[in-house]
Amino acid sequence: MITEQTTPNAQQQQHVIAMGPYRVSEDPPHYLSAVDFNDVPEMVRVLNINKDVHNGTATFHYPYLESHAQARIARAMSNRTDKGYNSHWAMRISPDGPIMGWIHAYFNPTVQEFHPVTGRPLVIADMGYWVSPEYVGKGYASRSTRFVVHEILFKEFECDIVRSEAYPHNVGSRKAMQAAGMEQEYESKTVFIPKFQENRIVCGYAVHRDESTKIVVSNPDS
Repeated sequence: MITEQTTPNAQQQQHVIAMGPYRVSEDPPHYLSAVDFNDVPEMVRVLNINKDVHNGTATFHYPYLESHAQARIARAMSNRTDKGYNSHWAMRISPDGPIMGWIHAYFNPTVQEFHPVTGRPLVIADMGYWVSPEYVGKGYASRSTRFVVHEILFKEFECDIVRSEAYPHNVGSRKAMQAAGMEQEYESKTVFIPKFQENRIVCGYAVHRDESTKIVVSNPDS
């Protein structure tokens, strides 16, 4: 079981779990593999095609600079060194092809929720993703979310609950969550988005590995 508090030992340093590559689909070809600095130029290119990713996420900037990509990938890669696992994957059309989307999971150490039957601490992941404007509407987000939830987070990380948020008007993102088996936990939560310097409404979704944890619901006021 992997949690945010995990302290890597020497063996973990040598073997990082969840690196991939994973084959999500053969037709169309769709793979997930760990991000690295070779992805920087293509990230900069696709995230500057238009403002779709900027408008649909809380943190991605426009224009998207090389320094933004370098910093984001450095944070992703530091997980491997510090925690012994990978939790950031590039969507690709071949195992080592150019990045055309991104999906990640974050294990929040401040969230303390417990199994309603056994009382053990639950492993909960928050998931986020984006897809290049060149590939939107082709199923890459839906296939990626479904695969990451059921084949990686549930099986490799033994997650109990996976959660995600979207702007209510972002129909594509909400459909991707539903494709992963997520159900809506709350319709409306107000959050402050620093890059826009304004409050925005988000809705929350969750999927549970164990039916008995469905009574553990995220509080939109927290």
